[in-house]
Amino acid sequence: MTIINLKRLTLTIAMIVSISLLTACNDDNETTVIIPDTNEPEDVGGCFWGGPYSIDNPESNFAYPDTGATYWHAKYSLPEGASLKLNGEFPYARYMSFNSYRQDNSPAFALRDQQILANNGSINPFTQGAERNNDKRSYQIELAAGQAPIIPPNNIVYDYAQDNNGEARLLYRVYVPNKGKDATGGVGLPTPELTLTNGQVLKGQSACDKLESEKELVKVPVIPPDTYAQLRQNNPAKENPIWRAVYNVQFGFKCSFLNQCEGNPVRQVARYANLDNQYISAYVDRSIKPIVVIRGKVPKVPKTINGDAIFDESDAQMRYWSMCQNEYYSQKVTSCLYDEQVAINPDGYYTMVSSLPSDRPVNAIDQCGVGFLPWSSDGDGFSIISGRQNNATDGFLLMRNMLPADSFDNAIKNTSVPGDEAEVLGDYLPTIQYFTKADFEALGCDAYKSLPQ
Repeated sequence: MTIINLKRLTLTIAMIVSISLLTACNDDNETTVIIPDTNEPEDVGGCFWGGPYSIDNPESNFAYPDTGATYWHAKYSLPEGASLKLNGEFPYARYMSFNSYRQDNSPAFALRDQQILANNGSINPFTQGAERNNDKRSYQIELAAGQAPIIPPNNIVYDYAQDNNGEARLLYRVYVPNKGKDATGGVGLPTPELTLTNGQVLKGQSACDKLESEKELVKVPVIPPDTYAQLRQNNPAKENPIWRAVYNVQFGFKCSFLNQCEGNPVRQVARYANLDNQYISAYVDRSIKPIVVIRGKVPKVPKTINGDAIFDESDAQMRYWSMCQNEYYSQKVTSCLYDEQVAINPDGYYTMVSSLPSDRPVNAIDQCGVGFLPWSSDGDGFSIISGRQNNATDGFLLMRNMLPADSFDNAIKNTSVPGDEAEVLGDYLPTIQYFTKADFEALGCDAYKSLPQ
């Protein structure tokens, strides 16, 4: 380990307790970077929704977005005594949800697809056995002020705006639209209906004006660059990479960069995380060897991408799973593969290769049962800060579990203390191995036979 003033770093980490990597505020302890927009997708959000947040929108590729999903935000202030409803249709997709957020950008409340009651005459296509492609699929939910009661009423999202100086912040997510459908799942985005205390009902632009809706993308907060430069003197990537469950920002810094992994950390992921997801991550470095090979098992999920007629998760172990390669500092996602995109080898495991596209082995192709995750040439993306240089060989792997079944013991949510990941996840915790390009190509088109399970 490079000699560092560990006392100074520990004190620096302590100061970051109050900082989230993704907070909409910009204060003295935080650096904010605005990424230029070079290819803004079509705006489908009307006056209420900002975004989209996805890999296809360079301006909003931060917070480690999943390429299997698209996100939109709403920022608004609800007039006192007013009632705000959203009218929408369930998307033709795997999953959808609404999350509200606290000031530190940790999720406060979530309402997901299966929890929403459909309008009279419509169905909820996310319930077990439902006709997924039924065209009667409308719903209405309320966006209410304040904190949720112990038992929340149906179809209400609580905004926790008192934690955000009166501004509500909401994220709407759609995962895995059916093939042939757009990012919204073919139904557009929910539209606001505001009822004032005098009974007046406002829709469209008049509702947005009254709500003071703000479509400007949330900014990109990052670790203070001086702090990160000190931390990064201790490379968190190891020759034998370590998967760690994601608990919270402060613990992640201390454990990954300072090897201070003891204790019982609270699991409260910021970064506009989804309450329905849990994560494990691993740092990798292609200077060790240029090819990273990842092997493990994908949990069973409901099949949806091909427009399957019936929603069936009777045999599913979770709703959604993915593996992503990211730039750690900039928080950009480079690539992901999600469950229905992953080829399963004859031994029941998947095989993935991550490398620079120029280093991609000739046998890292679907025909050989090997998925490919392009690795960013920008490494950790530190150069988004003027005057800083990328740690160009860095990589950051992130694996998601969404809504595991209660009977699935090998889910990330069942980890409880740092270091128990292997015991809990078993075969669902991936192995990571470094290769040279020549060594992996030498394994041929059935490389999985020579790789560890």
